[in-house]
Amino acid sequence: MSEPTPAAARRRRRATRPGVLLADGLARLLICAGGAGTIIAVMGVCFYLLYVVAPLFQFSTIDEPRDLPHDQPAGLILSGMDDYHTLAWSLSTGGELRVVRLDDGAERFKQQVADGKTITAATRLIGSPRVALGFADGSAQLVEIKFVSKFIEEDKLDPAVRQTLRQTPDAIVDYDQGVLQRAGEGQFRVQSVSYHALTTAKIADAPVHHIALADTPTGLLIGALSGEGETLSLHAVRGRQSQNMLTGEKTLKFAKPLAIPLPPGKHDAAMFLGVAGSGSEMSVAYRDGTLARINLADPASPYVAETGRLFDGDAALTSIGYILGSTTLLWGDSTGAVAAGFPIRLADADDDAKATGLIGAERDPRSLSMFAITKHLRLSGPAMTSFAPSPRRRLALAGFADGSIRMFNITTASTLAAAQLPVSEAVTSLTMNERENELLAATPNGVYRAAFDPRYAEATFGALFTRVWYEGYPAPVHAWQSSSGTSDFEPKLGLIPLVFGTIKATFYAMLFGAPIALLAAVFTSEFLHPRAKAIIKPSIELMASLPSVVLGFLAALVFAPFVEHIVPTAMTLFVAMPLSFLFCAYVWQMLPEHWTLRLASWRLLFMLVPVAIGSLLAVEAGPTVERVLFGGDLKAWSAWGPEVTDPAQARYASAVGGWAILLLPVCAVVVALVVNRTLSAALRRSHWSRRTLASLDMLKFLGSVAAAGAMTWALAAGLDGMGLDPRGPLMIWGINLSPIDTYVQRNALIVGFVMGFAIIPLIYTIADDALSAVPDHLRSASLGAGATPWQTAMRVIVPTAMSGLFSALMIGLGRAVGETMIVLMAAGNTAILDMNIFAGFRTLTANIAVELPEAPKDGTHYRTLFLAALVLFAMTFLVNTVAETVRQRFRKRAYQL
Repeated sequence: MSEPTPAAARRRRRATRPGVLLADGLARLLICAGGAGTIIAVMGVCFYLLYVVAPLFQFSTIDEPRDLPHDQPAGLILSGMDDYHTLAWSLSTGGELRVVRLDDGAERFKQQVADGKTITAATRLIGSPRVALGFADGSAQLVEIKFVSKFIEEDKLDPAVRQTLRQTPDAIVDYDQGVLQRAGEGQFRVQSVSYHALTTAKIADAPVHHIALADTPTGLLIGALSGEGETLSLHAVRGRQSQNMLTGEKTLKFAKPLAIPLPPGKHDAAMFLGVAGSGSEMSVAYRDGTLARINLADPASPYVAETGRLFDGDAALTSIGYILGSTTLLWGDSTGAVAAGFPIRLADADDDAKATGLIGAERDPRSLSMFAITKHLRLSGPAMTSFAPSPRRRLALAGFADGSIRMFNITTASTLAAAQLPVSEAVTSLTMNERENELLAATPNGVYRAAFDPRYAEATFGALFTRVWYEGYPAPVHAWQSSSGTSDFEPKLGLIPLVFGTIKATFYAMLFGAPIALLAAVFTSEFLHPRAKAIIKPSIELMASLPSVVLGFLAALVFAPFVEHIVPTAMTLFVAMPLSFLFCAYVWQMLPEHWTLRLASWRLLFMLVPVAIGSLLAVEAGPTVERVLFGGDLKAWSAWGPEVTDPAQARYASAVGGWAILLLPVCAVVVALVVNRTLSAALRRSHWSRRTLASLDMLKFLGSVAAAGAMTWALAAGLDGMGLDPRGPLMIWGINLSPIDTYVQRNALIVGFVMGFAIIPLIYTIADDALSAVPDHLRSASLGAGATPWQTAMRVIVPTAMSGLFSALMIGLGRAVGETMIVLMAAGNTAILDMNIFAGFRTLTANIAVELPEAPKDGTHYRTLFLAALVLFAMTFLVNTVAETVRQRFRKRAYQL
């Protein structure tokens, strides 16, 4: 008889089936592939953004200048070159217009213009073919000198020309008075120069030494400076262009010349005359650096608005002129310093702005503006002898006495690139073409050409992330304004207002949505009956399916106009609703215990009672609050400032209401902490009955509310008595951190409320799942030790689930940061740095959505928008990294339980 088999041997041997192993391997492979694919996709987005953004930070370049085999005309006064690098024209004081080829310097055309008169002054309208000429007889003439492009088919060309172009497709061939070159398959471009004299006007009786031209909103304006010393005089003449409706012929007529006053006793050699693009003022600069600004706002009574020196010391002015827009002046002196400035409003100028004014400035009391020296592009070196303003943006090429050439960005006061001519001679004339990629530099003994590339000159690091002093602004600011209705617009590409707007939207959305979502999750997880939770939780999760465009539409067209009329009631609701809930909770404690046990299943229905009480209290108390705290009109109160002198608005001067709004939450927290540390601790140690403790709790609550209100009122009145006002600007690093200011219909209050509803479902769902995942034995142990359900939830369940709760908050934060349509439709899209809850803002996402479809591909604006996307990516990446680190710490603590 054999021995019995041991139990271990009799145990059935089980082996995993091959199908299960295969499914497990496929699942593992798919999970790994999905995770790796997600990482690759995210990094791919990052690398693509970097690929698009990287060219923004490439350096501008100027190629090595090369000699143009062309004799410089004697008395060169103006010149120009075309966009195709084929032709250049020059105008001499003798009235000779010459056109030469740029490749070999061969002369293609020569014409005597100006009826043989000697040209004593000339100026060219920036970005326009119009030229104003001044003559020795005191007259002025307006002409047009422009390049003309004409396209012709190959079969219309001379056979010899066709043969040449077939043999050398890139060749430039002489054709008529211009040149011919291939423009495309079977198509050729003829480039030539056109000269057209428009009209002539007698301005002065003495030779015109300096002339200025501006295309103002009221028509053309020509200024002429004539005479010398005691006979120095300034005149202006306005021209109006009309068109024959039948023939289409355009005619230009000048009005009678107007005598313009000059600074008294100033008879030094004037070296510059300019007319502002607005036509409201003229500028006269003298050799010693004196600048005189003449106000032309009223043509019948012009006056000298301001005089002063552009620099100190004994230096002499070497070159000066307007850049694009004819508002900002650029100048250089004999010490090599290069600077720029423009007029700003006196009413907006603070002490720092006034310190940048003209040296020894004398200002007419009627003047409403002052000239501010805002840019210092170079401090010393060889003197600037000439410059060429860009016809497209705020750039300038400057030539110096040592033969060097520099490219300046006037907006950011930075040097973009530099080059040196083959000779160390002063650059007497500089010209750039319309496309900003080719320059001509003339010296006393030669002419040189060079290719240059400004690249993305407006998007320097300083322009993107630091404060910039923009034209017409009283101080450096962070600003975003990428386009305008005029071609001479100065782009403002500061990303800080967009980053600030994104943070502001996220802050107010989380401030409203996060507490509601977390408290709702705690309630449904720990206190709500499972059958009610099975209905309520899916209903809340359905809120996440609401399209953000619908929420944005409701916010912009329904909530914003509605709240505008009940702002005090809406603000009172934020106080009345929590108070009504707390009051009803204390009333519930005062009920007999058998009542509370019997009515516990109806607790959710009873929660509608405090909602009704809070709403009714806000509606009834709102007008009273507005009358007591805000003088009867909250919007008028928020717009009040110390500069308001209307006696009817004196009732808005008190700042108690504003301080009360800000201090009430702080005082409530302080009172709650003090009461919990003193009275609540004493009550917990007492042995009174439940009803007595509930009654004392109610008295404690009412006393705390009264104490918080009294403390708030006392502090608010004290701060107001000290002259402090929360409506005043609180500027730190260019950001107005004042939380209360002028009310705007589409504001952060509306966006925070509506966006809060967008993030509540996400935070609630994840938080509820995290709380529900806490093991039941922890609840049982806490309740068995005598803790109440509320104590168990706050001191056991919430700390254990903290990693999940933190994850819920971070996902809600990411949803708020990336929101587009709600902020696009309800935030007003104003790129301002203002923490005011009643003001709008512009976020990174909304800005990209609005402007990217209209941005020219691969342009500065286009790439800057991609940079905004990269900044948003970096922000979310940084926040999520920090959040994951914190979450892991909470998770480790939870595992220890």
